Amino acid sequence: MLSVKFEGNQTATIVETFLPPVGPDDVLLKIAYCGLCGSDKRPFHNGHPVTPGHEFSGTVVEKGTNVKNLSIGSTGIVYIPLFCGQCSECQKGYPSRCETKPGLVGWQVDGGYAEYAMIPAKNLICLPEDISLQEGVLLLDTISTPAHGIRLCLKFFDNELPGKAAVIGCGPLGLGSILVLKAMGCPEIYAYDISEARLQQAVSFGARPLTVNDEKTLDAIPLVLEASGQFSARAMALDLVKAGGSVLLLGENNAPWSIQPTPKLRRKDCAYVRSFYFIPAEMEENFNLFRNCRTEFNSLVSKIGTLQETENFHKDFCEGKTIKPMIRPHSA
Repeated sequence: MLSVKFEGNQTATIVETFLPPVGPDDVLLKIAYCGLCGSDKRPFHNGHPVTPGHEFSGTVVEKGTNVKNLSIGSTGIVYIPLFCGQCSECQKGYPSRCETKPGLVGWQVDGGYAEYAMIPAKNLICLPEDISLQEGVLLLDTISTPAHGIRLCLKFFDNELPGKAAVIGCGPLGLGSILVLKAMGCPEIYAYDISEARLQQAVSFGARPLTVNDEKTLDAIPLVLEASGQFSARAMALDLVKAGGSVLLLGENNAPWSIQPTPKLRRKDCAYVRSFYFIPAEMEENFNLFRNCRTEFNSLVSKIGTLQETENFHKDFCEGKTIKPMIRPHSA
């Protein structure tokens, strides 16, 4: 089979390798689509020891002897946290918090920039008939990750969605967050991005442009989502959040970050929530969120390319020219 190796220095080469052996509890997926993610920029720049790609869908073409709940031809999307299924967090339904922390598909084991991938059968989330394999990719980081984080924040609002929210950073995660809020029924959504084009896309989804230091929004937003990972955006989120509100930190940044304990921040009495991924039990709700804004979610898909175009697709993505491009390893 063919797969992509991230060599570093924005170089991605096509390599030929053997199909992975399928263990008794595993399935072999023929990969349909793999979506580019902002976190892919790190391995694209720095290189990566395994095949990257962690937002992908596919069809089961081979299964292990112990796999009873899936058939050859089953389709689905890949839940990337590897999990034991036995620890207390797994037993509570939170495999993303697995206490054994065995790794992530596309990070510690081979992922989706390839023609095939071998995954544990329990990591395949089957799709309903009305959601395609291409659409299914959007159900991962673009929809389910912010939806889970928002649900965590709702615990601070008596499980009621506040009437006003703001999203800082209108990349694929931020735009997905806006649509999730819209699908959940949030009536007033603000958006901020330094890119006018991305901000205008947020506005086309119904968001209101957020003006920095606007007196109407400063210290007045109950729920603020930070989706860029930039320190300046995090500082803006802390300024915007209303006393008693919640800041959801979705954006990633490996550099150390400090919060200056000013009297203003101390008196806000607010929550800072860091959300990593989602849980399988939420998927039925997430399918409905997608259905509520299907056209808008699908509009995030910029273009679709072949495995051989992976390098150029990532270069354009890193330069902000695309929102949610996808790689399709097979022509049919």
